Amino acid sequence: MIPIKVDLIKKAKRPGYAMKPEYITIHQTGNTSKGANAEMHNRYVHNVAPNPSWHFTVDDKEAYQHLPLTENGWHAGDGTNGPGNRKSIAIEICVNRDGNLAKAEANAAWLAAKLIKEVGSLKPFPACMKQHYDWSGKNCPAQIRGRKDGWKNFLAAVEANLKTEAEITRPIGIYVDGKATAETGYLINNSTYVRAAYLIELTGGQVTGHGDYIDIVLPAKPGQAELEELRKKLKTAESDIAALQAALAAERQRIENAKRALG
Repeated sequence: MIPIKVDLIKKAKRPGYAMKPEYITIHQTGNTSKGANAEMHNRYVHNVAPNPSWHFTVDDKEAYQHLPLTENGWHAGDGTNGPGNRKSIAIEICVNRDGNLAKAEANAAWLAAKLIKEVGSLKPFPACMKQHYDWSGKNCPAQIRGRKDGWKNFLAAVEANLKTEAEITRPIGIYVDGKATAETGYLINNSTYVRAAYLIELTGGQVTGHGDYIDIVLPAKPGQAELEELRKKLKTAESDIAALQAALAAERQRIENAKRALG
């Protein structure tokens, strides 16, 4: 779940056609520049509207809403009366290189599921879900389409959000060493779910995502560095002991030789 900041384009700059949405159209912005997040695209669409214009922009942290769901946007490239432009809610996913693309796509899947649950005029899932490509043939959403089974996996993420929301029993607090954290877990069908990234990072590991999978890098085994340091110190100590033993043996021999000379 992410915050949705409503900052609607002024009415005079909106396309302004009444809409009873039947579809959700997924786009990706194509803007990989640093800082090209949802907030920046919110400013952008306010400047360039009415053409292009769309309903939501989503990044890895938040979403902005630019148009009412009861009005159309110009985003699908299928003409003034095309169903993409006149009957679909448009979601743009940010692809800025300083953002987390996998998280942005996951947030878009969550938003799509939320809309499917709340907007009664949408066609049943998955018929309601469209790519920009479906309306105009444009290679968009490009990053999703560029991965093997990218669209299939995105739809699976939407479906998972639809099922998860229906099956959540209750949220649960997360405590670490007896102290409450800001993290939230969920009890779903008597099983506890917590973000993988949160749990792995607690151990010193790292999780990165690539849309279709996550890559978990586990930390070094506990005490491995300390053990290696101890081994080095042990070798040094063994060398020092050997030197002392040799010096002691030499001193004993010197004393023995002195006794013989005196005696």
